[in-house]
Amino acid sequence: MRHQEQATTWRGRSESVEGTLAIGRVLARYLKAGDIVALSGELGAGKTQLVRGLAEGLGVMTSGLASPTFVMIHEYPPPPGAHGVPVLVHIDAYRLRGAQDMESIGASAAGDEPMAELRQGAVVAIEWADRVADCLGQDFLEVRLTHLGPTQREVEVCARGSWAARMMDLAAALAKAPGHQAQAPDGEPASCPICRSPVPPGSPYEPFCSERCKMVDLGKWLGGNYVISRPVEQSDLE
Repeated sequence: MRHQEQATTWRGRSESVEGTLAIGRVLARYLKAGDIVALSGELGAGKTQLVRGLAEGLGVMTSGLASPTFVMIHEYPPPPGAHGVPVLVHIDAYRLRGAQDMESIGASAAGDEPMAELRQGAVVAIEWADRVADCLGQDFLEVRLTHLGPTQREVEVCARGSWAARMMDLAAALAKAPGHQAQAPDGEPASCPICRSPVPPGSPYEPFCSERCKMVDLGKWLGGNYVISRPVEQSDLE
């Protein structure tokens, strides 16, 4: 998604499905009725798993939440007797193109408050949100997922508009989420997972600071005590 406003971004790496679910659960703690969560990423990147984590964190009734591609929109209510828990509205925008298609499923994108009626008492999570980027308004939480390996995913959480005020606390909580490797915020050097020294941007040994630390991790990988989960490459063996 491309937007002109400045974004505050947290980056991390999920090591498994459970890691992606855990990140979703953490995000849910910072959501309130009226919020939009915009998810993007390739097929199988973990968008639906992250929404499932949101649902678990919110405590809504999912009845086996799955991608809503064929019906495009699902609503998951709070359990009976729950107070202050928003409905989770789950939209799959894979087959949608712009405001007219959004309006066709009851998610009006017109005016200063996009999807205002749909957002009343609800959190709206949109998969393939980059396909309806012009319908999101200025205030939303953007989540981008990228394949890194069979189970590893890079996760970027970007605060748009008024979300920036919540981002510091959210980023601190995400850094403690289980099942992931944290990465440094924009503008700060990442830390080597072996010795904690800064890793220069563009380092050929990234995410390590040096060849030595890369080889230390390789030794840990071969012994089953690795820090960074990754397959052994031919260059490592050479």
